[in-house]
Amino acid sequence: MKNVIGKYAFEVVVIFIGITASFLFEEWRQNQEKEEKAIEIMESMVIELERNDNYARYADTIYFELDSAIQLIIQGNNGNETDGAEEMLLADVTFGLMEEITKNRLINISSFIRGFSSSDQLHLINSNKEIITYLSYLETVLVEHENYTNDIRAYASLNLWPAIYDYGLANYLVCKSESEFNNYQQSASNLIAKDIKELKSDHGLIKHLKWSQLKLRRLIEINQFIHKHIKNTIRELNKAIEEA
Repeated sequence: MKNVIGKYAFEVVVIFIGITASFLFEEWRQNQEKEEKAIEIMESMVIELERNDNYARYADTIYFELDSAIQLIIQGNNGNETDGAEEMLLADVTFGLMEEITKNRLINISSFIRGFSSSDQLHLINSNKEIITYLSYLETVLVEHENYTNDIRAYASLNLWPAIYDYGLANYLVCKSESEFNNYQQSASNLIAKDIKELKSDHGLIKHLKWSQLKLRRLIEINQFIHKHIKNTIRELNKAIEEA
């Protein structure tokens, strides 16, 4: 009788150990999957952040060129430019503010942040809280970047486009679009309807240009913050990936 009881007790213990081990193994397996998912999210985020940084650096060039062009129009050519050059430059600036300014849209990273939460593996970055801090800063700056680019485009469309239309420059932009910016050689006399002196005395136009320049310079500052936060975030993400 004792042998039977002992046999059943042994079998119960074996079954219990087997079930417990199975649960532990399944829990370990799920944790491994979640950890791998979190690493995958971080690696994807690094790729997108690098892409954003490259786009922002290209945008830097556009912003600086537009800022310099606006400054040249406001200050005047001092006799160093050919006839019609400033009018054409005004058309270029208007097109840049309306179209080029939003051409290189940066990727919003909120989806990646939500991905971290859904992975239930925040312990991977809890040991490095700088990641959360940098991601929060970066998300805020990216939203500000999008708002500024939208504001600049809307303002140029509402205020500068009517001005260049009145100055007879609309055909110049249409010509540029159709030729994909390769045929700029038409005579200024065929495109310019008003004299440069009238453009210079147009205080409303100058006001619109200065507003745009002010927003552009803020956008340049925002891009510098983006570069800084991207660099810091990538560094901390790579550290977390290596330590995972």
